[in-house]
Amino acid sequence: MAGMSWTEEQYQLYLKRTGQEKARHKVGAQTVKEILAEVAAANRGQPMQVRDDEPGPNFKSKTELRAWEEWVPTSGCVEAYYETIRVYLNSGSYRPDFTLRMPDRELWFIEVKGSWDAYKSGRSSKKSLKEAAKMYWWLGRWFSLLPEKGGGWKLEEIK
Repeated sequence: MAGMSWTEEQYQLYLKRTGQEKARHKVGAQTVKEILAEVAAANRGQPMQVRDDEPGPNFKSKTELRAWEEWVPTSGCVEAYYETIRVYLNSGSYRPDFTLRMPDRELWFIEVKGSWDAYKSGRSSKKSLKEAAKMYWWLGRWFSLLPEKGGGWKLEEIK
């Protein structure tokens, strides 16, 4: 199947026709001050409204939410993402819960579980995590994160 190639004019027309014209983000050397000046000019001097009720990630478990709120801020990461990548394994696909970018630009992939005991039947995420760590070692480091009794978290690297 051949790829589709549009001119910039055709792409702009498509964005306008589909109502995405204003949603397109500018990429380049524009500074934050320039962007804010543009927004202020577009709003005719009206104060900007910043929403602080933006929805966060839609966590699949309370343990993931707890780890996101308690452990991720203390991990030392520069950026944190929830279920952003999918890797393809021999046994299917797998999506780690968290992807963290550390200060040295290294990626950490974290699987959060309340306990591994609940996952003895069928294709477990522990098996998938181990398989992903072996197949995609070059992407970054792979970890499991489990809550400890009495508080805290246990981070274990999977190799």
